[in-house]
Amino acid sequence: MKVFRGYGIYLFSLSLFWAFWLQLTAEPKVQPGESKETPWFLSEESSYPFTEFTVLDTRSSLQRWKNKVPGSKVITWEELARTDFPHKGELLELKLVRKKINDLGIKLNDSILVLGDGASGWGEEGRIVWSLREAGFTQVYWLDGGYETYEKEIRKKTNLKSENNINPTPKPSKPNSNLSYTIQKEELVKGLSSKAYQLLDTREPREFSGATPYGESRGGHIPGAKSVFYQELFDAKGQIKSKAEVELYLKRLGIQKEKPVVAYCTGGVRSAFVVGILRTYGYNAYNYAGSMWEWSHDPNLPLETGN
Repeated sequence: MKVFRGYGIYLFSLSLFWAFWLQLTAEPKVQPGESKETPWFLSEESSYPFTEFTVLDTRSSLQRWKNKVPGSKVITWEELARTDFPHKGELLELKLVRKKINDLGIKLNDSILVLGDGASGWGEEGRIVWSLREAGFTQVYWLDGGYETYEKEIRKKTNLKSENNINPTPKPSKPNSNLSYTIQKEELVKGLSSKAYQLLDTREPREFSGATPYGESRGGHIPGAKSVFYQELFDAKGQIKSKAEVELYLKRLGIQKEKPVVAYCTGGVRSAFVVGILRTYGYNAYNYAGSMWEWSHDPNLPLETGN
């Protein structure tokens, strides 16, 4: 009788452990040790010494020709991404990313400022920052306002050269270099049924509804996703909207700040830009780099059309 009772206790304990394990593995992707707000972009109001940073220029060739930045290094997001379909848009192996950046003369602990085209672009500067942070470059930021803001800082520094009582401005605190801001297709599929993640579709509304202007195999959006076109996060002057404005915008869409957010687009560029803004404003956000190029290529994965 004691044997059966002991065996019953064993089975009960085993079932409790199994239930706990299932609950643990079903939890959404959360990484401890990171502050709620980690700056990914800097603005004119940030008062950081932009001119002391190594500049990575990801602007269009026309803009680089019109407004040159002496000493800058040129990089495009495509140089750090895979090109093989359906993995086009996914980040290269991290060691390859590091090598490409090191080959530009930039070290892992250097302070890096990325210039992009802002509201006139596709969020390339955000994609570069995301790519480099994945590879362990912790001191990399993009500059809100792009070249115009940078030029103002150059003029400001020139005007202040004769003043000797200027205190050096502290740089932003370093984020944890062991963190990842990426989610893979398998993780996303696993969390889809349990609604573990809040999904943001950062493409144009027509893409969300089903149009395929950029090479997707199928049209539509991932079930449950909210349409958050990345351009909606710029104000009328082409600057990134304030934290309060972005929080209100997302709150009206039902996005909770306490729950993990996954952003996607076509190939992880616009979504990386949005992830950078959300990370700066305290959201636990991740970029699905494979995005619709990968998702739509798999006929077994669900898509919805319409608004």
